[in-house]
Amino acid sequence: MKIFGNKSKLTPDWSFSQTGNLWKFIFAGRNIIAGETRDIAQKKLFLFSLDVNTGKCFMKNFLFEDGNYWVSIEGGNENILFLNRFRSPELPYPKNIIALNILTGKKLWENEEYIYYFCEKDKLYGRKSSFEKELYAVIDLTDGSSSPLSDNDAAKLKKMKADADDDLFREFYDYPKPDSVYPADEECAAIIAKETGGKIIKGDVEYITKNEFLLFNYYMESGSAADAGRKLYKNVFCIYNVLIGEKLYGDVLNENTNYNVPDNFFMKDGRVFLLKGRENLVSINLIKNDDVLRGNN
Repeated sequence: MKIFGNKSKLTPDWSFSQTGNLWKFIFAGRNIIAGETRDIAQKKLFLFSLDVNTGKCFMKNFLFEDGNYWVSIEGGNENILFLNRFRSPELPYPKNIIALNILTGKKLWENEEYIYYFCEKDKLYGRKSSFEKELYAVIDLTDGSSSPLSDNDAAKLKKMKADADDDLFREFYDYPKPDSVYPADEECAAIIAKETGGKIIKGDVEYITKNEFLLFNYYMESGSAADAGRKLYKNVFCIYNVLIGEKLYGDVLNENTNYNVPDNFFMKDGRVFLLKGRENLVSINLIKNDDVLRGNN
């Protein structure tokens, strides 16, 4: 994990990587990111958890059951990380719930009857399939025991999950939009045109606007692959101040790729997250940097 500092331009607060390719990560509560990386060649799974604000690692390169490849993260809160086991390597479908201490990786309990449905604050809900219908239960966070829900409660639970999912993404997340579907306004379009002018671009420019900031990425032709002459593209990410037309940050998220990767940057709670290559997660606190750039530090 690296810490950055520079008051003249936007700079990352931290960058994280560990063994293997970044496979999946979640926000567990407001202050913790937990995730998994995978070493495909060795068939090993590595878990991690870190502080969203500082990048401080709690778990890094953590091997649950010696790196058991046939488990995956489902969800979590600021205390517990929930995993599932796959039914088999050939059937990567969940079959249970495993609870770990999100800071240490210590196994707390395992529920073999239900699979993870969703976690809402201090409540965990599980589900399982019967011959006729889906069954649901409240899972006790302390020991993994289950309390089945009635049909009426199950119907309410489904609506609760849908509402919780909608509220989460509407309130806290900003994802990039393709300019072919959602054209940028005149000022933003001019900045994008200036940045990409004279370059051979593949596909859409994806962008986010936040206050005076314009965040966008694009894929520019970088050469040809050694095999079969396939075109390769460089994925470039930028942040501009729209009010003054100044470029505040630029980075290459992927040096050579032959396809566009969707959503390899996004915002949550005023913080920008970049997926750089297959290994790195980078964070920029746009709100803090905004204060610095305005002279409010």
